[in-house]
Amino acid sequence: MKLRGLRQVRQRSDLSISQLAELTGLRRETITHLEHGKEDAQPYVMRRLAAALGASMADLVGVSVLDAPSPAESFTAAPEPSSAAS
Repeated sequence: MKLRGLRQVRQRSDLSISQLAELTGLRRETITHLEHGKEDAQPYVMRRLAAALGASMADLVGVSVLDAPSPAESFTAAPEPSSAAS
């Protein structure tokens, strides 16, 4: 899974890549690849990053509740039957 929000969350936490690597036990190169979208994150990597950054998995992926369409937006009503006068 791509972690589009990883860099923003890391920077908000005021951590360097090296500091995050030390906190998580991950290699600097791995974190760099994840931030640049060159590598997909495994679930255990996402858990380590989220715990170290105090963030949710949604934050790391770069998705928020505000990004999701509202039920009204995703609802498409069926067209009303036309009343053809004979």
